[in-house]
Amino acid sequence: MLDQKKFGEKLRNHRKKLGMTQEEAAEKIGISAQAISKWESGDCLPDCFNLKAISDVYKISADVLLETQSSGDIETVAGKIEQLGTEYFWTAANSDRYKQHLRQELGEDLWKMWKGIYFAEIGNRQKQEESKTRGNLRIIGSFGTKIWDDDGIVSVVQSSLLRTLTPFGPDTVHLMQELCSEDGQKLILALHCDKPTPKQELCETTGIELSRLNELLLLFTENRIIEFLAKNPSSGRGYLICGHCGIAAHMVLSAMYIINKTNYEVSQFINA
Repeated sequence: MLDQKKFGEKLRNHRKKLGMTQEEAAEKIGISAQAISKWESGDCLPDCFNLKAISDVYKISADVLLETQSSGDIETVAGKIEQLGTEYFWTAANSDRYKQHLRQELGEDLWKMWKGIYFAEIGNRQKQEESKTRGNLRIIGSFGTKIWDDDGIVSVVQSSLLRTLTPFGPDTVHLMQELCSEDGQKLILALHCDKPTPKQELCETTGIELSRLNELLLLFTENRIIEFLAKNPSSGRGYLICGHCGIAAHMVLSAMYIINKTNYEVSQFINA
C-alpha cells in the first residue's frame, strides 16, 4: 500500500530540487497551490491525470514517485499493478475529461510491467536484453508457457491448467468451427470489450446476412463468448465481448494469425 506521507515528502523534495515554490509548481501542473500543499503533507493523493502532469513538470517517472517502499516487496509490486489497472478503467469512465492518449499511456505501462515480470524468469541478463531488442520471447518452464511479440501477440498458460485439460466434446468442436468460420471471425472482430455494439451496426459493418448473424449471436451468447447489454445508460444497448470466454475467442483468432503469418520467428528459452 502506498505510504502517503513518504509520497508527499518525495514530492516536496523534488519540487525543492527544481527550485520551485508551491505556487510555481501548481501553475505549471494546472492546479491550485492548496492541492500541492495537501499532496506534500500526505493529506491526499493526486489522481492519475495529475500524477502524469507532475511527472512531466518534475521530469521524473511516475514509477519513481510511487516507489515509497521496497521494490523487492511482492505486495508493493502487486499494488502498483492494481493501481495502474484501477486508473486505467477510471480514465475510461471519465473519458469526457481524460483524453484517450492518457488511457493509452496507462495501458502501455501495464504492458511494460507485465513483460518485465516474465523477462525476469529467463534468469540470464544477456538473453533478456537480446530478447527485448528483438521484441519477442517464449519461455517454457515449470510455471507454464509464455509467448509474446511486439505485434501484440501474447499468451500465458499455467502448467496447472495444462494438467486439467481434457478432449473437447462435439459441442465445443462445433463452437470452434463457427468461431473460426469467416462470418464468426468478422463478428468477433467487429465487437468491443468495453462498449456494446447494436445489432444493426453489426449487420452494416460485417455484411453478414441477418438470419446468419442471429444464429451466431445466439450461439456465442449461450457459450458466454459475447454478451448482450439490454440497458446501458452511458453507452446504449448491444453486444460486446464477454469477460468469461470472450478471451478464448481472441486467443483462437490470434493463433490463426500466427499460423497465417509469414516469416514468424520467436526466440526460445527453456528453464527446466
